[in-house]
Amino acid sequence: MADAGCTSCFGGVFGAPRASVSDIEAGKTSVDHVLSFTLNGQKVEIPRPDPRVTLLEYLRDTALLTGTKRSCLQGGCGACLVAIQRYDQAAQKWVAKSVNSCLKPLASCDGAMITTVEGVGTERKGCHAIQERIAGNHGMQCGFCTPGMVMNMYALMKENGKPTAQQCMDSFDGNICRCTGYRNLVNVAESFAKDASPACQDLASKFTAFDADSEKLQQMPAPTQQISKVFKGGDITWYAPTTLQEVIDLRQKVQRAALILGDTAKGMRQAAYETFGGKQSNVIYLGFVDELNFVEESHGELHVGAGCRIQDLCDAVRMRKDKLVYADELGDAFCKIAQRHVRSEAGWAGNLMLTRVGFPSDLVPALLAADAVVHYVTTSPQESQVKMADFKQGHVPANALLTKVSIPLKNTGMYRYYRVGGRKWLAIAFVNAAFWIDVDPSTKKVKDARLAFGVYAQGPKRSESAEQCLIGSSLDTETLQKTIAAMHKDLDDEFQAGSQFVTVDNPKGKDEYRKTLPDSFLFKFFQEAQLFYGIKACDPDRLGTMRPVPLKRGVLKFQELAGREDKAQLSAKGLTTGQVRYADDTQVPSYYGYLVLSTCATGKVKKIDTSKAEACEGVKAVITAKDIPGANSAGFVPGEEPLFCPEGGDIFTAGQQLALVVATSYRAAKRAAAEVKVDVENANVGAVVTIDEAIAADSKLAGAALVSVGDKEAVEAALKSSENVIEGSTYIIGQHAFPMEKQSMCAIPEERNGMTLVASTQAPDFTRAVVAGILGLHGKGSLLTVKCERAGGAFGPKNSRCVPVAGAAAVAAHVLDFPVKVAMDAGQEHTAIGGRHSFKVSYKVGYKRDGSIQACKVEAWGNGGCTHDFSGFLFLEYAEAVPSVYGWGGKFCIDVHGMKLNLPSNTAVRSFGNPQGMFTTEAIIEHVASALGKPAEEIREKNMLTKSTAITPWKQTMEFFNADMLYEKVKADAKYNARVAEVEAFNAANRWRKRGVSVVPLCYGHSYVYAAGTGALVNIHGSDGSVTVHHGGCEIGQGIHIKVAQVVALTLGCDLDAVKVPATNTDVVPNMRFTGGSITSEVCCEAARRACLELNATLEPHRKFLREKKKKEIAEDPSKSGQSPEPTWAEVVAAANSVLAHQEKLSATGIFAPTNNKYTTDVQGNPNGKPFHGDYFTFGAACSEVELDVLTGETQVLRSDVLFDVGQSLNPGVDIAQIEGAFVWGIGYYMYEEPLFDKRGIDRTQGVWEYKPPMAAEVPRELSVELLRDNPFQKGILGSKAVGEPPFMLAYSVVGALKKAIASARKDAGAPATFSLPMPCTVDAVQRACATKTSQMTC
Repeated sequence: MADAGCTSCFGGVFGAPRASVSDIEAGKTSVDHVLSFTLNGQKVEIPRPDPRVTLLEYLRDTALLTGTKRSCLQGGCGACLVAIQRYDQAAQKWVAKSVNSCLKPLASCDGAMITTVEGVGTERKGCHAIQERIAGNHGMQCGFCTPGMVMNMYALMKENGKPTAQQCMDSFDGNICRCTGYRNLVNVAESFAKDASPACQDLASKFTAFDADSEKLQQMPAPTQQISKVFKGGDITWYAPTTLQEVIDLRQKVQRAALILGDTAKGMRQAAYETFGGKQSNVIYLGFVDELNFVEESHGELHVGAGCRIQDLCDAVRMRKDKLVYADELGDAFCKIAQRHVRSEAGWAGNLMLTRVGFPSDLVPALLAADAVVHYVTTSPQESQVKMADFKQGHVPANALLTKVSIPLKNTGMYRYYRVGGRKWLAIAFVNAAFWIDVDPSTKKVKDARLAFGVYAQGPKRSESAEQCLIGSSLDTETLQKTIAAMHKDLDDEFQAGSQFVTVDNPKGKDEYRKTLPDSFLFKFFQEAQLFYGIKACDPDRLGTMRPVPLKRGVLKFQELAGREDKAQLSAKGLTTGQVRYADDTQVPSYYGYLVLSTCATGKVKKIDTSKAEACEGVKAVITAKDIPGANSAGFVPGEEPLFCPEGGDIFTAGQQLALVVATSYRAAKRAAAEVKVDVENANVGAVVTIDEAIAADSKLAGAALVSVGDKEAVEAALKSSENVIEGSTYIIGQHAFPMEKQSMCAIPEERNGMTLVASTQAPDFTRAVVAGILGLHGKGSLLTVKCERAGGAFGPKNSRCVPVAGAAAVAAHVLDFPVKVAMDAGQEHTAIGGRHSFKVSYKVGYKRDGSIQACKVEAWGNGGCTHDFSGFLFLEYAEAVPSVYGWGGKFCIDVHGMKLNLPSNTAVRSFGNPQGMFTTEAIIEHVASALGKPAEEIREKNMLTKSTAITPWKQTMEFFNADMLYEKVKADAKYNARVAEVEAFNAANRWRKRGVSVVPLCYGHSYVYAAGTGALVNIHGSDGSVTVHHGGCEIGQGIHIKVAQVVALTLGCDLDAVKVPATNTDVVPNMRFTGGSITSEVCCEAARRACLELNATLEPHRKFLREKKKKEIAEDPSKSGQSPEPTWAEVVAAANSVLAHQEKLSATGIFAPTNNKYTTDVQGNPNGKPFHGDYFTFGAACSEVELDVLTGETQVLRSDVLFDVGQSLNPGVDIAQIEGAFVWGIGYYMYEEPLFDKRGIDRTQGVWEYKPPMAAEVPRELSVELLRDNPFQKGILGSKAVGEPPFMLAYSVVGALKKAIASARKDAGAPATFSLPMPCTVDAVQRACATKTSQMTC
C-alpha cells in the first residue's frame, strides 16, 4: 500500500527549478517552505512545517495514527517504528529502512514514503501475512510493542525480500518486548526466511502461504533534483541545502548552527521532542547534499561521504569482500553501533563528532584499526584530511565540516573487533577494541599491527607501545604478556572512570572490571590469530565472542480440552494492526501534561517558580498543589503521599511530584517543564538511601515493621544441636517493571463536575476512589468513571503507582475544563515509580554431613521506599516464599523488617516478593552444597518435601503437592544426568569457555485476597444470540479477556466468535479489586461462569420446549429422521427474548468471593476462613544449561526445559506464552537488570540508555515448555491453576547453571571453591567470580 501513488509525490516539489539558500531567504521561490511526503500511500503536503516536530509527534497527534507508539522516546525500544522508503543518492536507488519515529525530525521526511502499521494491513481491509502469523502464534501479550515488531519485519522484507534466518534474528537488535520472551516473534520472522528451519517452515504452513520476495521494494525512477528548503518554527530554523557550498555559506551566515542527518543523538540527550533541546537555534540538514552522499573507490581506498548513514558504511564495506580481506569483520564492527533502526538514519560523521566530546563510540576504534582517514572542509570547499589517530579536539578545527571517510582496501591481515556491554545488543560498551595484524606467512612473525581501544582512556586511541611489542614478534605467551603490559603503560594514566556505574552502595562502579577487558580482548585476539595463521589449532566456536543465533522454535507440550483450546487473544489482530487503543491513544482533542519531579531525596520546598514555564510557547497552565479541589493525597495510606508537594511541604524522595505543565503538545509541555524552578531548603540532608543506612537509623515503615514466620525458639535450639552450622549474608537487588507503555492517563471532564479517566491501570476502582477524593467528589465518586481498554504492560506498579499520574491529569482537566493526557517517558518512570523491593538478608543454617538440613534461621530487611504501598503484603509473601519446597528439618523461622528509605516507594512487581525469596532459598541451599563439596541438586533432593510431608512452617498443608514429581520428571525429560557428563567433558577440554547445567523446583503460594469479590456482567442479545461480557479485571496481556470469553462460550454453549469483552469500566462493574497476583483471570472466569449458570437456568425451559417440539416434528416427518432434536443457541435465545413474544431477562451478574483465607469474615466481622494468607499452591521445575565466556563474564543460555502444573488449562497457548514471558523476565532480573542509585537517591539507570531488560539475544537458544497432563486441580476454577507469575522463579535454574560454570573456571584458576555471586549476575560480577588473572592467559 505504501507504494501507491508514489510517483505523484514528486510533482511540483522535485520538478521545480533549483533554488539556493539566498533565493530562499529572499522569498523568491514558492515551494521552498513546503514539506512533501507520502503517508500510507497518500500524498501529504505541509506548508511551513514546524521543524521541532518529530515524525512520531506528527503521526500520533496530527495524522491520528496511534498504532505508532510513544514509549521510551530514546530510540531504544522499537515501539515507534515505521518503514521509510527514500531515494539513496549514494547508492543511486530507492531503499527501504525501519526508522525510530521518536527520533526522526518530520522535516527530514521530505520526498520520503512512510508506512505505519495501519498502512501494512487492517482487519477490515485485510491483514498482512506478518500480522496474521504474529496474531496466530501468540506473538503478543500486552500488545504495546506489537506494531513495532510488525514494522521491523515489514521493513526487513521491503529491504531484502526473503531474508536469511540470521538476518531475522539480528533484526530484533532494536526491539524490546517485556511480555512474550521473544521466541514466538523471532520464529514468525524466520518463517518467512529463505533458509528457515524445518520447525519454522512448519509454522509457516499453518498460515496462508506468502512469498516474502513479493514484498521486496521495487525500484522506481529516480526523483528529479531536490531543491533547498527552509522551515521555521519557534526559535529554530531548519535549512535543507543541496550543495556543499550552500552548507559552507550557511555556516558563516547563521549562528549556532547544528549539522544533523538522523538527529538520533537526541535519544542520548533525552530531549526527544526538541531537535536540539533549545541549545541551537539553527539546524542544517545534510541529507540532500549531493557532494556528501556518495560511495566510491579510488587509489585503493573506499570513500564514503559524510551524508551517508552508518548502515551505508556497513553495506559499502561488506560489498567489497574481493578487495578488503576483512570486509565482513569490519562491517560487523560497524553493525555493533546502536541498532539497525538507528543505523539506517544516523550519520557516521555525527557519531565521530560526538566522540570528541566524550561519547563512547563503537565506530572510532573500528576505524582507527582500519587506518581510516577523515576529510573535512571549513570555510571553502577545499578539503583537508586527518588520520583517525589525530581526530580529536585541538587537531581538527572547531568549525570543521566532515566530508568523507577513506578506508584502505587491504588485501592482507586479520582484523577483529571486541566489545562488552550490559547486554549483547543496544548497550553502551564498557570497553571496546579493534585489532589488525599482518603476519609473515613464512616466519609467522607479525609484520605490522594496529591496536585501538575505546571507552577506556581519554577518547579512543591506539596503543603504539603495544603495537611495537607485536611487530617482529611471534604470537606467543611472552609477546601477549608484553603487549598487555605495554598497553596499560600507554593508557592507564588516562583511564576514564565510568561514573554512571558509581552508586552509594558501590563507589568503585565497574572500573576494576573495565580495566581487565583489554587484557581479555588481546588474549582472544592472539588465540584467533594463531588459528587464522595456522600457528595453533583450536575449536573456532570457542574463540571470539558469543554471537546471537536464530532461536529454535519452542517445543511445546500441552493438552487441549473441548472449549478450552489454544486460542489467540480476542484482540490479537487488532494489536498487530495498531487498531487497539491504549490510554494515550484516546481519540479526543486534548492538551498534554508533563510532570515536574523532585531531584533530591529530602528537603523542604521553599518556592515553586512557574513564571518562566507559563510564558513558554503553547503552555496552558502549570498545575500545583494549590489547584487541587479536594484532598492532596494520592497514596495507599490517606495523607501519606501528596499528589503534589506544596510550597512549605517536605520532600521525602527523588521523583516526588511537584507540578504538572500542561501545553498544546507533549513537546511543548516537556520543554516548559524544564523552566519550572524549585527552591529546596536542606536538600538531601539526612537522606536515607541504602538499607544499611535505614538499619543504622532504625527507619521503619510503621505499618509493615516486622513480619515473623516460624518458631524462633525451636529453631535456635535446633541450630545449637546441629552437626554443622554455617552463616551467610547477601544483598538482593530491586528491579524496574519497565512496561512498554509507561504510566499513562487521559482525563476528560464530564457534566456535574464529573470526570472520565481513560487509564492504563490494574486497579480502576481504587484509582476512581482516590482520584474522587482528590477532585472533592467523596460521596459522589460515581461521577468519576475509570475505563481501561487494556494496559500496555503493567506488571504490578499500575495497581497503585498509576494513581498519582491519574490524579495529576484529573486536576489539570478540572482546572482547564478540557481533556488532558499525561504519559511518562522512560526516564520519568524510573525516577518516580519505584519497583521491586531490594533486601539485605542474613541466615544461619544447620545441617548434617549427608546434606540433610536440620534448621534454618533467616533475617531480612526489605526496602519499602518512602511509603507503605503494598510493602506489608509483599514482606509477608517474601517470608512465606523462602521455605519453598524444602523441609528444613521441620525447624525454620524468618523475620522480615520493613525499612523506610528516601527512595521512590517500592511496590508490586511481577511475582511479588517470590523472586527475592527464591534467591534467598537457593543461596542457602548452594552454600550448604559448597560447604559439603556436593552438587546443589543433591542438597535439593535430600531436603525436598513430599506429598506426605508438605506442610509449611506456618502449619498450612500444601495440598496436591507434586513439586518432587515435577522435579524428577524434568530431570529425566531434559536428560540431566547425561548432560552433566557432557558438561564435565566440555569443561575439561575448555579453559576459557565453561558450561553448567542445573535443575530447580518451584512452589508458589496464591492468595485470593487481591482479587476476591470481583464481579462479572453477562448480557445476551436476543436479536442474534451474541454475548457481551463485562468483568472487573484489566487486560494487561495475560489473556484475561479470551479466557473469560472461552468460559462464557463453554458454559452457555454459544460460539466463541459471538462473545465480546469490552473495556473494563467502573460504571458497569462496581467494586473491582486489583488485577494481579496471577489469580484475577480465574476469579473473573468464575464470576462470569456463575452469571452464565443463572442465564442457563433462565434459558432451560425454552431449550426444553424447543427440544420436545423438534422431537415431535422429527417423529412425524420421516424426511427429518436422524436430525438432532437439540435447538441451536440462536433458536433458544430468540425464543426467550424477542420483541413480539416472550421476554426473559437475559442479563446476569456473578461474583466470586472465596472464603478460604484469613481475610474473609462474616457479616459481624468474624473470620470465617482458614488462618492463612494463601489459598493454594502451584508447582513447577526447570532445567537450564548455560555457556560462559570466562574472559568477559558474558553468558548465553543454551537450553531451558520448563515443566509446570496449571491443572487443566483454560487456554494452553496463553498459559505457555505466560510461562515463556515470565521465565525471560526472571532471566532479566537475575542476570541483567541493575537499578543503580546515587547518594541523592537518584536512579542512575533512567530509560533505555542505562537500564537493560533482556532482548532476544538473552533468551535461551532452545526452550521446551510442558504443561502437566491429566491433572485437574480439584479446588480450582474449572480445574485450572494460576500461571502468570510463578514461572518467573524457574529462571533461577540459569543462575544455578552459571554458578557451576563459574566453579569450573575457579577450579582451573586455582581459586577456592566457595564464592559469592551477587545479583544481578552481570558480566562484571561473573567475570570477577571466575577469579581469572592476566598471568594465567597463556597461548
